[in-house]
Amino acid sequence: MAKHYLAESNFAREFGLHRKYARSEMLLDLVWTHSVIVCDIAESVLNSGRFDLGQVDLGVVRQSALLFDIGAYLTDGFDWMPDQPPSGKPYIQHTVVGAWVLQQEGLPATVVQTARNHSGVGITRQDIDDFGLHLPVDDYLPSTLTQRLVSYSCKFHSKAPKFKTVEDIERQLRKYGKAKIEVFRRMVEEFGDVNVKYFEQKYQNWHRSFLYQLENLTPTAQTAAVQAGKRLNSAGIAMPTSTMSSPAGESIAMAEPQQNLAKMDPSRRKPST
Repeated sequence: MAKHYLAESNFAREFGLHRKYARSEMLLDLVWTHSVIVCDIAESVLNSGRFDLGQVDLGVVRQSALLFDIGAYLTDGFDWMPDQPPSGKPYIQHTVVGAWVLQQEGLPATVVQTARNHSGVGITRQDIDDFGLHLPVDDYLPSTLTQRLVSYSCKFHSKAPKFKTVEDIERQLRKYGKAKIEVFRRMVEEFGDVNVKYFEQKYQNWHRSFLYQLENLTPTAQTAAVQAGKRLNSAGIAMPTSTMSSPAGESIAMAEPQQNLAKMDPSRRKPST
């Protein structure tokens, strides 16, 4: 019997792209449903009365929210799940990998840039240096309403999977310094708090079902992850316990996405000589 996924018939094109790049049914279920939840949260924020909906393209917001995390299928971190192969690219790169995929698929620039810039509350060149992030050196900052909205909405649900409150999010941001917390607080001022209890209740059946699968899988998965020199973090993402491969090697791996993103955004192109 074929498995059915939340809202797959409502968003056939977006689900089709998830299906195209997913190798693991379990990861497809997780990433797709996470994206549906983020989309739902984003729509609730838009409908809060804070915004002039006549100035917002709801279709683009939905598409951006449903596709922002598609790079998770093509980076490491969930390769402990059944049928999910390792990629050799660290999970932090799921943003730029996802942006490259969406550009190749012909998605609008807003959707592409939302995938590229959604991580945290934005990543700067200085952050990459300070925290040793394995990303092409650049700024990854959500600059438009759609980008900020999706970046904000995805903070309230993780791929653990679990919902998070404003307080939970601020606790997680502390390790990155007060400046990141201040950025997040400005986002709260712009978009308002999210009724997490409402969404917990709305999606509790899916969470219970998925967590049941996870509980039955995790002992084996953890063993495999440890044997591969990895540990699972609180979001279920496998993190290397040893040093990652050299930044030079990762730059080579990311050369194609970086090059193609430059084609899309003229500001990233090198001046001609």
